[in-house]
Amino acid sequence: MNAVTKSLLLCYLLLLPIFTTAQSAKLAITLADKLILIEGKVDDRIGYFLLDLGVSDVILNSAHFEGVISKEKGVYGLNGRLSTAETKRVNLSLGNIQWKNRLTYLLPLNHLEAAKGKEILGLIGGALFNKCKLLIDLSQMTVEIEKASSGESTASYDQHDLAPTSILPFKLKGGMPWVEVRLNHMFFKFGMDTACEYSLISAKLLPFLEDLIFNKREVNSRGVSAKIKQVTAAKLTQLEVGLLTCHPIGILFVDMGLINQNIPGAKLDGILGFDFLRQFKVAINYHTREIGLWRHPSATKHPILLTQEVSRDSIRLGY
Repeated sequence: MNAVTKSLLLCYLLLLPIFTTAQSAKLAITLADKLILIEGKVDDRIGYFLLDLGVSDVILNSAHFEGVISKEKGVYGLNGRLSTAETKRVNLSLGNIQWKNRLTYLLPLNHLEAAKGKEILGLIGGALFNKCKLLIDLSQMTVEIEKASSGESTASYDQHDLAPTSILPFKLKGGMPWVEVRLNHMFFKFGMDTACEYSLISAKLLPFLEDLIFNKREVNSRGVSAKIKQVTAAKLTQLEVGLLTCHPIGILFVDMGLINQNIPGAKLDGILGFDFLRQFKVAINYHTREIGLWRHPSATKHPILLTQEVSRDSIRLGY
């Protein structure tokens, strides 16, 4: 065995524990409009869960589960504080990855089921993945999870993957990652949420962004809560994330006050939602606090079009 071979073998042996001690699962995505549903299991109940990095933890639908009155602090979502009536400890599985004796919160999600026409057992929040790497790929309609065993860490990126086009550091607001983005040559703090059907941005920034938006209109919006609000919607151009410039994305101008007041962490200027995820494969490594981005190949076929006429969507992936 020559010196080069020995060196390669040594490197392989040093890297081996990272991959052999980690658990991994690849889950199919089912879309309910622009919401990402994945299949999971709570105790002996199997069904769909909404992947929602904007909520602080795991929330079960009280229409399908019963808990006990709790003295725990409230659970927070993108519409402010969500009242907490009950909690329940469960064994939760996503694919072959299991979280045992997990504390979950129970809230009514009937309005989501009615609006989307699907049974939704609960919400999977970002805090569940604090020892994980999460890969979201809407071009393949899959979510991959790699969970490190105790005392180990996940590798930044799989060795067979092409390097991400852009790698950004992130911090957490509650369980939600946030990164710096650039608009009009200025930097802003944006969260990244998998359950926002449209990206959100502070209504206070609307005058500053008038030159970057088109197709502006008033629409009704409803988040995790059942309350409906009228907000300004538009298409936003020239949003820069790391080394990448987004094609136009659908945004809602909203009051970010409740989000910033009730979710611990930095004051956010906006949230990146579904239109952003349609343009990029996104790897969120909660251990290294890095987000990797690859542009979907089909995204290059859709140039930015500034027009007041009815616009095409940001990118179409066959749904």
